[in-house]
Amino acid sequence: MDIVKISDAEYEIMRIIWNKNEEVTTADIIEELGEENTWKHTTILTLAKRLVDKNVLKVRKEGRFNYYSPAISKDEYKSRQADEFIEDMYGGSIKSLVASLYGNKKISEEDIKELKDWIRRV
Repeated sequence: MDIVKISDAEYEIMRIIWNKNEEVTTADIIEELGEENTWKHTTILTLAKRLVDKNVLKVRKEGRFNYYSPAISKDEYKSRQADEFIEDMYGGSIKSLVASLYGNKKISEEDIKELKDWIRRV
């Protein structure tokens, strides 16, 4: 199954659906977004359709209602996106990623120690 990167708005919809851990309707999504939300019902429908097209979301139609559920887990999505990022930016090399983080002072000596300990355990 091919999964493409989702936008920030689409991720917000998926975050709600992943957290609910059950089928949701657009009304459920609007309620979870809260009072500060400015998205209309049609905006959420459009975002949901895009997510279905991207193979991240499933839809079940019953009467005039759409019931949405995740096609993949949040961890699976994050893992695939991390793999794609490492492949695109570092030619698939974790070593190059870590070297870049270390060279740019984005990873500390403590992080390096924890990584070494983790590698020894696996």
